[in-house]
Amino acid sequence: MMNHQHSDQKSKGWSVSSKISLGFLIVLVLHISIAVLSHYGIAKSQKDLATYRQLRREVDRFYEIDRTVAALQRNVLLFAFTGYEGPEQRAEELQDGLDQLLSEAAKSDRLGDHKDIQAMQAHLKAHREIFAAVEVDRAKRRKLVNEDMQSHVDEFQNSILKLLEIPATQKLAEEADAAFTAAQLNVLKFVNGPDSLHFRKAKSDLASTTGYLDRLRKNDDPEVKASVNASIDAVQEYEHAAIQMVQATRGYLHLVNVVLAGESVEFRRLASKLRQEQTEHVGQLADSMANDNKHFQSASNLFSVITIVLGIFAAWLIGRDVVPPLNAISETFDGLAKGEKIESIPALDRHDELGRLAMAAQIFKDKAAETERLLKLAESSQQKLNSVNRELARQSDLAEKMAEDATAATLAKSEFLANMSHEIRTPMTAILGFAETLADSAHNEETQRAIETIQRNGAHLLAIINDILDLSKVESGKLTVERISACPYTLVSEVISLVQVKADGAGLKLSSKFNGQIPKSIDTDPTRLRQILINVLGNAIKFTEVGGVALNAELIKLRDRAIMQFDIIDSGIGMTHEQISRLFQPFCQADSSTTRRFGGTGLGLTISKRLAAMLGGDLTVSHSEVGQGTSFRLTIDVGPIENIQFLDAPAARALGKQKAEDSTDQIDLQGTRLLLAEDGPDNQRLIKFVLNKAGAEVEVVGNGQLAVEAALSAVDAGLPFDCILMDMQMPVQDGYEATMELRSRGYQRPVLALTAHAMARDKQKCMSAGCDGFLTKPIDRKALLMTVCYWASKFDEDLPCEAGACDSVAENE
Repeated sequence: MMNHQHSDQKSKGWSVSSKISLGFLIVLVLHISIAVLSHYGIAKSQKDLATYRQLRREVDRFYEIDRTVAALQRNVLLFAFTGYEGPEQRAEELQDGLDQLLSEAAKSDRLGDHKDIQAMQAHLKAHREIFAAVEVDRAKRRKLVNEDMQSHVDEFQNSILKLLEIPATQKLAEEADAAFTAAQLNVLKFVNGPDSLHFRKAKSDLASTTGYLDRLRKNDDPEVKASVNASIDAVQEYEHAAIQMVQATRGYLHLVNVVLAGESVEFRRLASKLRQEQTEHVGQLADSMANDNKHFQSASNLFSVITIVLGIFAAWLIGRDVVPPLNAISETFDGLAKGEKIESIPALDRHDELGRLAMAAQIFKDKAAETERLLKLAESSQQKLNSVNRELARQSDLAEKMAEDATAATLAKSEFLANMSHEIRTPMTAILGFAETLADSAHNEETQRAIETIQRNGAHLLAIINDILDLSKVESGKLTVERISACPYTLVSEVISLVQVKADGAGLKLSSKFNGQIPKSIDTDPTRLRQILINVLGNAIKFTEVGGVALNAELIKLRDRAIMQFDIIDSGIGMTHEQISRLFQPFCQADSSTTRRFGGTGLGLTISKRLAAMLGGDLTVSHSEVGQGTSFRLTIDVGPIENIQFLDAPAARALGKQKAEDSTDQIDLQGTRLLLAEDGPDNQRLIKFVLNKAGAEVEVVGNGQLAVEAALSAVDAGLPFDCILMDMQMPVQDGYEATMELRSRGYQRPVLALTAHAMARDKQKCMSAGCDGFLTKPIDRKALLMTVCYWASKFDEDLPCEAGACDSVAENE
């Protein structure tokens, strides 16, 4: 009790100076604490700022690496497609710059693991090596184009000039020269834009050149033969050099588009990875700095409040020197904490504790400004992302436009094939028709052989045209097959009959045989099946010099379905495995020597295999041995097994004989009045001759307008024409317009389309115009007479046309 009272008295006995001294001592301690805290905050902020700047420099270095890689790839592509020295030198300079950037990045102590830098250096080394290989391939390609191929062109020009000077070889030499020039143009197109389509066209043009030169070899003049051989050698060497150029082009394009692109992508991936890591370090440092500032602000505010309280207590002792600036600094910190924009920091000119506190506020303000800048940078990145999305949308629109252009190109191709068919078939009508007419009256053996040569080559040309049209239809998906009932025995007999002449001419034995039961009928497309068998048998006869060719047919039962199997076996030259691997490719034969020796376009087997697939089967090589022969196997699906009935061999032969006899009946058009609308004088004479010979009375007009007038006048006169043969391509008024006008004016009698357009859409167009029948040029004499007989008899029951002879026409219609 006594001690407590003593302590209270002692407290009350403190003098005012002691209290003031105590207050100043407390304030002094607080000021010292604030000074220490400010010094620590400034030092740490400066250290963090230095670290931040170093990290930003490293991030910027990786951005520079990314930009350098992109520029390097652009210059590599520019060099690959142009061959200019500028992009090549620029690419090498960029590689050196990239190497320097990687060396600087490897020295950084901020990277925990240098494996990615080492991997990027390894990729750069690989990039240098691959780019050097691209330069070598590019130089090789340049040498092939500018030196080797040009030398072969000069050799060809020197030899072809001699042939052009000789009148007997001038025409074929000009065609060969034109084909070779076209091949050069397509090769140059490939050089400027590596598209395999240009090179395939060039090879086709070179094949045409060789074909023209082969025809010149028949000339017995030694000088001509020497020039022809020199030209062929030059063409072959040029083609060989072109193939080497294509291989070199594909080689360096593979390196550029695949290997170098892959290296660049991996390189940029690693750079992006390291840049992301450094960016994360920057973010972590910014968070740390923000937390430090927050703690520093909290501590500063605490000490400021205490100082203000004590300052008020000691205001009567120390005056008002400290309070106003301290309040101003406190308001500044409050404003910064609220995100307000502070123009200036008060008390920055002081050199005491308040000055250092103001400096801390200035640092806080600077950090806030840096944070705002980073936010704006993020907004800019978002805008760039939006720009990339817009570019992707533009590329999508471009792809859609390219698809439309491809569709237009397909339509142009179909139009070109139709025009080509028309322009070739029209003159072939007169050539083959008058050749057949001459054959009927030719008695001289040499003349007969010449006519047979014309007919054989004309038929070969038509077969080529039909093969090209069929291939175009298959590739465009427009070729269709039908399924109707057909007798396989009759079909095989017809095929054997059609190729028998060719086999007899080659001195070969041709045989056919059915193994097992013979089906009475099968469900298939007899026209396409006949086309396949004729192609494969004709191919076997062509490549067989000694022995024979056999066709074995057999029905194979597979559960509830039936397969018709045809084996075509020959004793010809045979094939190697390599030759078999490219046998069914368009425009390809076993090898180039096969084309020179046996001829052909290489389309027959390609079309046959695709037709076999459309008929539910396949065409394959079951066996082949060089020098021993080849066996082809054709299979087709013929429908459910329960629908098939069978015949014995005598009944099948009797059926085949009856069909053959029916097809040979003579057709008499005596008393038939026909109108022929045809603008070609040669075809007018030919068709009128064939019809007059069969007994018909024919009136000829030269265009559609005259045909309309003649047909309607005949009706008005009471002597209407039994049938009109209407050419669809004529001046003044074409056949389509003339037929539609006749139908619109009530004309009911038959109108038969006569056209050189042989595609399915052309037939449909004729039928839509109002035609009843469809005949293609060149005119087949029997088909013409049978078709006219069938349609003319529709309106004239007294016409002496035997019904049996026209049954096939009715079936086709």
